[in-house]
Amino acid sequence: MRLRQVFGSSVQTRPNASPSVASNSVISSISSDYESVHVSWKDGGSSKFHNVWLRDHCRCGECYNATTHQKEFNILDVPLSIKPIDVAVNTENGLSITWPDHHKTHYDAEWLKKHSHVESKLPAVTRRLGKEQNSFLWDKNTIESKFPRPFEFAKVVSDQEELNALFRSIINYGLAVVGGTPTSVSAIEKTAARLGGFVKETHYGKIWEFSNEVMEHADTAYTSGYLRGHTDGTYFSHPVGIQMLHCVGHEGTGGLNLLVDGFFVAEKLRQTDRESFDFLTSRNIRFEYNSEGLLLKAHGPIIELDPFDGTFSQIRFNNYDMAALDYLKYEDVARFYKALREFTAITADPNNQLWFKLTPGTLLIMGNWRVLHGRSGFTGKRMMQGCYVSMDDFFGKYRAMTFDS
Repeated sequence: MRLRQVFGSSVQTRPNASPSVASNSVISSISSDYESVHVSWKDGGSSKFHNVWLRDHCRCGECYNATTHQKEFNILDVPLSIKPIDVAVNTENGLSITWPDHHKTHYDAEWLKKHSHVESKLPAVTRRLGKEQNSFLWDKNTIESKFPRPFEFAKVVSDQEELNALFRSIINYGLAVVGGTPTSVSAIEKTAARLGGFVKETHYGKIWEFSNEVMEHADTAYTSGYLRGHTDGTYFSHPVGIQMLHCVGHEGTGGLNLLVDGFFVAEKLRQTDRESFDFLTSRNIRFEYNSEGLLLKAHGPIIELDPFDGTFSQIRFNNYDMAALDYLKYEDVARFYKALREFTAITADPNNQLWFKLTPGTLLIMGNWRVLHGRSGFTGKRMMQGCYVSMDDFFGKYRAMTFDS
């Protein structure tokens, strides 16, 4: 879909946790030794489970609350050398174990295979999310030619399929637009509730309404000047995850919105300057907010990689909020500025920048851990609304809709 079609001429039910046994989850034989139980599967594979792990993962009513999905078992109640006194395949093709205190545990075969100790399987959900988030990295030309379709506010707040598609757009592209959005505060609040259940409250409040004529907070965003591409909340230990912006009115010129795919920038840096890429993924940089009797400080790498599979998981980049660099070793200072300059240059390349003008009725939703946003300078009065949703709430809802437990 062409960009002008979005902005105009101005530019499943969750699966059951105990499904029926699949053909590749049939147990063919079992054996045990002093510290583990070995399961051979009918499909030719095998799995090895540590005795303590098996006792810890008992799902009986005494050890696990199926209503709250929380463990009741206390690791202090058993010795680390615990060993079953009986191990057998039960009539339902599951694994049954009797422990020294005669406590009995029964495991569904498919559950066991799903949770077997295979390194490549451990971060399965993380890998799937990482793959989805890294599947479409974009620059100006690619996003203009493949811009995600606009969503309708009325459907987003009422239709599950529309909501599912909205989630996928934010995860795959790092952004989405919702048309037909009323200019009331409640409209943004309803959208936020659909995406995460809660609005993330910060020192800016819950739903913010601001203009360049009233500087309610000591922040460059409350001016009418040019804003370079950045991510928000870099001074939080856990930066805000999703940001929504709605221009409810502008009497003047300028005020174009800027978006840059931070994951694309990171990948470009990896390809063109591996030394700088490695530096920005391995060094923590400090950011701060100091105003209104509040001093916030946090640190993290500008490019954060998933520890399991190395995919991009977060960009923490805001030159406005970068703290004094008095914590770097002297020999790292030149390397840092070289890396910072290279990263910034890619974000500033017009070929990597998407510019458009938000108008009343169009709500912009951005993944703040991925997409840098900015703004051109403007004249006149510009009224904006916005809010945040935490990434925990956003991904928590997405996982509940799409992944098995």
